[in-house]
Amino acid sequence: MASVDQNYTLDQNYTAAFLADDRQERVIVLHLVLSFVGGMLLGALGAALADGPDLLYAIYDPYAYVLFVVIVGRTAAGLGWAALTSLLATLGPIISLLAASIFKSGGDFLSLGSNGATLNFTLLTLASFGLLSYFTKRDDLWGDVAGGVLVGLVAITGMDKALPAGADHVAGFWPGSVLVVTALAMVVLFSLRRGKSRFRSALVALIIGCSYFVFAVGI
Repeated sequence: MASVDQNYTLDQNYTAAFLADDRQERVIVLHLVLSFVGGMLLGALGAALADGPDLLYAIYDPYAYVLFVVIVGRTAAGLGWAALTSLLATLGPIISLLAASIFKSGGDFLSLGSNGATLNFTLLTLASFGLLSYFTKRDDLWGDVAGGVLVGLVAITGMDKALPAGADHVAGFWPGSVLVVTALAMVVLFSLRRGKSRFRSALVALIIGCSYFVFAVGI
């Protein structure tokens, strides 16, 4: 009798583990689909905003995509899934923007960049934001560094748009749009890190931003 009860318990445990694994797989698949579809929707909206005010589009592109990839990477089930979903979240906007370029009059090419000449945020570069976001789950120094690098890279893109010598300079981006981007970066930092980790991440971001500023202005 004890043997029957033991087998029944083992069967229950196996069934529970199987159902848990099945639910996890469904969540992962849904996360993959939403990453790709969400990226395509963001790209479609970006294509619609391309003909609007330059300052509005300069804020949307690339920061809307960056924020989305950060969310996707942070909510991934593992490092491998973070890499894959971040890649899909980046590929989605690219496909939408390329498709919109086909139907856009005048032959203008839409891309993940403010000047439309090159892809400032390539597939690999933008996907790296998702990986950095995933590493911010760590409660150690490496998590602080990942958060700081993430915010520092956002600051660099802002300086590229604000500085006249920047590759993606947008007239009028300073100071209003810079304040918006700075606020976004702070929200990301405070959302990803806690306590003293925020200050360490902020220090890393400040070092990266200042180093790039010195390089950009040629001091």
